[in-house]
Amino acid sequence: MTLYFLFLFLVPFQEHPILGAQLFHVGTFPITPIKLVGVPLLAAALLLPRPRDAATRPSATVLLLFTAFALFQLLGTTLSYVAFPGDDASTLVSFAILIVATSLLVSTQRRLRMTVRVLVLVESFAATWLYKQYYIYHWIRPIGPSSDPNYEALSLVMTVPLAVWLSLYDDWALGRWIGRACAPFLAFAVFVAQSRGGLLALVVMAGIAWLNSGHKFRLTMGLMAGTGVLFALSPGQFIQRIQQIPLRGQAQTGGGAEVSALARLELARSGLHMMEAHPVFGIGLDQFKSVEFLYNPKLAIVEPNAHIAHNTYVQLGAEGGIPTLALYLAIMGVTLLTCRRARKLSGVPKDIAGLALSFQIGLIGIMVAQFFLTAEYVKEVWVFISLTPNMYAVCVHAAALSRKTVAAQSEPAGPILLRPRLRTG
Repeated sequence: MTLYFLFLFLVPFQEHPILGAQLFHVGTFPITPIKLVGVPLLAAALLLPRPRDAATRPSATVLLLFTAFALFQLLGTTLSYVAFPGDDASTLVSFAILIVATSLLVSTQRRLRMTVRVLVLVESFAATWLYKQYYIYHWIRPIGPSSDPNYEALSLVMTVPLAVWLSLYDDWALGRWIGRACAPFLAFAVFVAQSRGGLLALVVMAGIAWLNSGHKFRLTMGLMAGTGVLFALSPGQFIQRIQQIPLRGQAQTGGGAEVSALARLELARSGLHMMEAHPVFGIGLDQFKSVEFLYNPKLAIVEPNAHIAHNTYVQLGAEGGIPTLALYLAIMGVTLLTCRRARKLSGVPKDIAGLALSFQIGLIGIMVAQFFLTAEYVKEVWVFISLTPNMYAVCVHAAALSRKTVAAQSEPAGPILLRPRLRTG
């Protein structure tokens, strides 16, 4: 598991000048530190013996859907006669390694709990870059180790439910304190990143947590108090960015945030036109920026510089075609359904059911945030997706053990054998 945890540590640092540097190339594939860890990690996962809680194994549905998702994009790009996307193909290979290694290694409840702790600690460590850049270096808008505040906010948002779960259910006292410290630290880092999409994802996630809570009044008071504190301490620029969201389709003050929001609307229109013109295979991987003005000339009026779609679903449909978008939505749908099924298992312990709910809330937060940024290749997203089948297998085993325990406790005692009395005299 050491290699697996090292792999998870490197995930947030793909844009770091050292930890994410391209060391050399093998053909068209760039080799980075995470791939140098990933190859021996995959070999260890395939060859070394590993414990497993039960005969139940993680489903291979996600891996099969991902294989179709990756191959269809590469096939479409090849048929489009554009340059082979070496970087994107290399990233897809990394995701495949992650999914396979996770399926094989995170095979027990103990390993799943350890993985959750590592994820929370790693993302909290990565969040310190935001705090350092804003409070020490006084950057107007910090970008974190991912070099983009919106991507940083996505990673933070999906980890908050896991930190909350640790604070409530971890069987290790220190783990519960880690969760209590990291949950507010991660949530406020979203405000420091000044991501409006991240804030909306937090709001949606809080609403889902409230709907599933058995203590709605207490949670309502806690959320109101926490939200007030976060807004009171948040950077003033973030409040301005929220106020500058255009509601009537045009910028009123010429502010940068308003122009950014309008540019994203025009980028979405450009992407929809691409899907309409190339519905099956799309325009090819990594081609959105090169042709976006051809499909929406009005975009140049709002934003003369080329950008990605800033919307995962639009970018996938435009570059990979509608089938690619459908495959991605199928992966997310299967993952969410798996979380729901895990929660509804008969006899599943409360702590494990809570972990399934945390994964579900985090995945919904991901899907909300993906409306505001292109994040189909963000590794943290695929860490969540790859862990879900293992989480379900752990829930199945825990529920089976719980039912056996209850059945054993409720069994009536066997018949009492009476010793015959001997007649005397």
